[in-house]
Amino acid sequence: MRDILQLSALAKGRPRVIGGHDHLDRPVRWVHVSDLADLTDLLAGGVLVLTTGLPLAGDARQTETYLDMLVGQDVAGLVIELGTHLKTPPEHLTAVFTRFLPLPVVTLSVRTRFVEVTQQVHRLIVADQYAQVEFARTIHEVFTSLNIARASTVDIVTRAVHTLGAPLVLEDVGRHVQAFCSPDIPTAELLHQWSERSRLHDTSWSAVPVGIGSEQWGRLVLPGPVPDDSRARMVLERAAHSLQLHRMIQQEHDTLMVRALGGLFDDLLSGRISDENEAVARSTAPRLTAGRRYAALSVRVLSSGADALAQGEADRRILAAVRQAVATAGERAIVSIRREGTVSTVLSCPPHGSDRVLAAVSRALRERLTGRAGTDGWVAGTAPTATGLIEAASRLAEAEHLAEVGLTMPEANRLYRSADVRLRGLVALLRDDHRLQRFAETELGPLLDHDARTGDDLLGLLRTHLDCGGSKTHTARLAGLSRPTLYSRLRTVERVLSVSLDSAESRTALHTALMITDARRLDLDPDPRRS
Repeated sequence: MRDILQLSALAKGRPRVIGGHDHLDRPVRWVHVSDLADLTDLLAGGVLVLTTGLPLAGDARQTETYLDMLVGQDVAGLVIELGTHLKTPPEHLTAVFTRFLPLPVVTLSVRTRFVEVTQQVHRLIVADQYAQVEFARTIHEVFTSLNIARASTVDIVTRAVHTLGAPLVLEDVGRHVQAFCSPDIPTAELLHQWSERSRLHDTSWSAVPVGIGSEQWGRLVLPGPVPDDSRARMVLERAAHSLQLHRMIQQEHDTLMVRALGGLFDDLLSGRISDENEAVARSTAPRLTAGRRYAALSVRVLSSGADALAQGEADRRILAAVRQAVATAGERAIVSIRREGTVSTVLSCPPHGSDRVLAAVSRALRERLTGRAGTDGWVAGTAPTATGLIEAASRLAEAEHLAEVGLTMPEANRLYRSADVRLRGLVALLRDDHRLQRFAETELGPLLDHDARTGDDLLGLLRTHLDCGGSKTHTARLAGLSRPTLYSRLRTVERVLSVSLDSAESRTALHTALMITDARRLDLDPDPRRS
């Protein structure tokens, strides 16, 4: 309404707002000229009504009924031309306006050609609609070109920001930032306590989901106001579609790559590839630099067991994390999902810098996997480096074995070498041997039966005591028990097992039996570190 009052066709009539001053920003979608007293069901919302004043020439009751009808039709405004039926606005209009505040009312004191007003207003409306259509076409072309060019996530978010002129953040379902662009606001300010702020402003910030239906995996969030909400929504939705398409293409590419590299690993391990040049040529990674060494690395998490989709997502996250970690270390690698919960790689290393590279990869994995659902509690195993790709691939079995053993170790989210696992590694390797299982049952069976029957946790107390090297003082402190209580319970353990815990040999046998139990529990799904 405010814009319409500035039009030349209306300005000739010397417009004066006599009611609804606070509602001049209401949008006008069309113009209707009528002197009918009842326009019920003839108008759509947002219409500007032009009249010569005939419906208002009656008494106060008729005027009130007419204005009440206009408000009920959600009219955007009323323009009254004075002179034909009304010389001046009726006095009772002032009292009526107190009830019809949502309706701006304008009088024209000079005879006005309503056809010119209609033409100019409709021209504005059509021009605005054309601008919207043109904007939509431009946005379509921009994001279609990004899709064709297979633009990255960061590129898509950045282009959306340049179109909107406002900062934008892509977050995952856990409110962790995945990508962002902020042309004016410092990064530290934009991302400060992002997860908490995102939850706090969940309904006040503009956001669109990224993903399809139940497979929604993120949101595009505008953490601030924008000049045009409808245009911002259009940009966000197109950017979300591009991000989803990028993800689908990337996942398809990853699937093909994983299959290719998995086949390469199988051929290397089975001996079907015996020539080093052929092995390097068949790798789909960039050419591995000649004269460098190669390290086998395997990253493992416990299988979720229940949800195949969640496990698949976790496997892809590990795959991406390993690739990014290798890139962060400035090296190249061939990476593949070996089986559920296991991603293995052979990466290149400087001749005398393998420890530095593996340390950098481990740090990067810790940043990308630790604390995330499905990948927290990861471990990695590595074997000694080799001078050739075939030899390094042959050591993948050792790296995968060490990662598997690492799942039974007390400390997660770290890289294990053979020197770190020692006896536990041997136990994990032989855990399916029935003689080893019989040994564990002989050593610990009576205590397990006792705990099951009484509800006690003497096995946990025994584990703590053995971890303390048989020190009763240290055991009492860690277990939070008084010395007399601890002595009593340890005597019960000795009585149930018919052994002496003062004997180093007994403690060694029991500790080995616990390792066997932990290794076996790995096959039964629960995390042994929780025991």
